[in-house]
Amino acid sequence: MSNNLSRRKWLQSSLSLAGGAALTAALPLSPASQTGCHASPRELTLKDEGWLLLGSNENAYGPSPKAREAMQEAVLRGNRYADVKPLVADIAAFRGVAAENVVLGAGSAEILGLSALAFAKPGTDVIAASPTFFVLQAMARRIGANVVEISLDADLRHDLAKMASAITAKTSVVYVCNPNNPTGTKLEASQIRAFCEEVSKKAVVVVDEVYHDFLPDTQKDPSMIPLAMQNPNIVVVRSFSKLYGLAGMRVGYGISHPDTVKKLQAMQAWSGNAISQVSMAAARASLQDQAFVRMANEKIAEGREIVSSYLKSENIFHAQSFANVIYFETAKFPKEFAKTMEAKKVIVRDGTALGRPFCRVSMGTVEEMRQFVEVLKSLKV
Repeated sequence: MSNNLSRRKWLQSSLSLAGGAALTAALPLSPASQTGCHASPRELTLKDEGWLLLGSNENAYGPSPKAREAMQEAVLRGNRYADVKPLVADIAAFRGVAAENVVLGAGSAEILGLSALAFAKPGTDVIAASPTFFVLQAMARRIGANVVEISLDADLRHDLAKMASAITAKTSVVYVCNPNNPTGTKLEASQIRAFCEEVSKKAVVVVDEVYHDFLPDTQKDPSMIPLAMQNPNIVVVRSFSKLYGLAGMRVGYGISHPDTVKKLQAMQAWSGNAISQVSMAAARASLQDQAFVRMANEKIAEGREIVSSYLKSENIFHAQSFANVIYFETAKFPKEFAKTMEAKKVIVRDGTALGRPFCRVSMGTVEEMRQFVEVLKSLKV
């Protein structure tokens, strides 16, 4: 028996004894295991496979088989501190940047938090859309900054003109999430580029591209990464949590000018300390499994089409999504929609936009989205 095989058998046995057999590549991922950083404590305890966990923007198809195998092997190195330089090098090569342009964090959330700590000084203004992802704004408030929220436009997209007009001498940071969470909407690259070029003369612009990976190759707008590499006032945020299926592994990164990367790293107690042997192995292997990434993206798009087609057929207003979510109005459904869905063993997220009630549903497997539509049909009033 080879040494590698012996180690793998020992590891699988150990994981089973520890209740960790879900890491084993031979075992399928259950829907109930796909919980993310925004799941409630109750969601984290749901083990009944009858539940549809569609509330936390996770990838029901990941981690990839290569990532699972890499994680198993990496557990054996768990007694050693992780040297993150290989992961930084892999990310840099994949994104076409230098290692000095990359800062690692525990998911995109840490990079967004670092951006607030580094640039959103007490008494300054942070400008962001509403609704959008919340972490940077929440951290900015904690350190004494004021958050100026600009409502999305009628198509549930960022209103860049209004955001730009809100900038004053007090503005320190402007946050743009594209595609946006929770709506899944996107702006054209030319719009964001022009916005970044102008606004970065007055404030730091943080461009959250966590959902950029979901754009199909035929529609993939250019990233703001090339712009961020040259401009110290622009930070692009990325993550392995979504399309790469590593929400529980907590690996994210920012890309910016080397001087800005140093400022972000200075906010960390220990640069790269949040990355473990297991999470690093998972991220590195995931970058090498682009066939799996493409498969997952195609399946997610298929599930998105199933839901959007139903919403269109019922004339239910919803945002045009380019991510793994759909944001739709719930006026034609019972009030307290998320609680009503939970009674049907479906987890989603309530939301509000344009003064009306909305729901954000994350894409599960294709079959799960068919089940979700059937539940919608049973609840429509």
